[in-house]
Amino acid sequence: MKKLALLGGLIILLFMVTGFIINNTTKTNEPAVTFYKTPLVCNAAPDIGCGSRSKPVLLELERNPAIKEAWLNRSGTVIAIVWKNKVHTETVAKPIFKKNSVSFAVLNDNDAASYRETFRKTNLWYRGTDVDILSREEAATIAESTVKFALKDNLITKAEAEKIKNDVESYFRVELVKIRTNQQLNDDNQHKFRDAMYSITEKYVGKERTGKVMDLYQKNCEKECLKDAGCTTPGAKKDCCNK
Repeated sequence: MKKLALLGGLIILLFMVTGFIINNTTKTNEPAVTFYKTPLVCNAAPDIGCGSRSKPVLLELERNPAIKEAWLNRSGTVIAIVWKNKVHTETVAKPIFKKNSVSFAVLNDNDAASYRETFRKTNLWYRGTDVDILSREEAATIAESTVKFALKDNLITKAEAEKIKNDVESYFRVELVKIRTNQQLNDDNQHKFRDAMYSITEKYVGKERTGKVMDLYQKNCEKECLKDAGCTTPGAKKDCCNK
């Protein structure tokens, strides 16, 4: 019996030691993750990240052989890079951020702790083209904002507002998932997107009322824009409420 007890103790000890070695090996082999503070909040929907601004950055990051994964958090304030081996902020991440006009700051362990706890969780982090989900949310927000102020001031009817809203959302659900450079996105904000919103609205309420509807939208949007620090982030135009 004593021999059996001794043998059992040795087996338990062996499992404990083996488990310790395996656990330590796993931790040692875990890839490094760096969290970067970034100004990628969506101007039109400030509660979420901007899919159209972040998508080119995330895709370019993942094309680099030193990077395994690149993620954006839901609020657009942090990009996380999972490295294949060593961290290469200066030689890899920095040039890509600079090329895409994204300012960044590396978060220290304390500041990154809360992000590390939620990292990769569904609906909290988006990898690569998954940020299209945020773009589609943005499209709905833009559509709602387009008619909200005019409807409140009785410039349009509920039926007209619904038609305009549906068409605007459909338009931006397609446009905002296209890959554009930061400059192209700013240019389209200033011209293409605004023209499209005018055309859609004019189709349902005529030229005269469309001018009033869009002027009201722009004025109210600019008021909100002044309250939003995201409007002053690098790469964003002052007239950040065009969309």
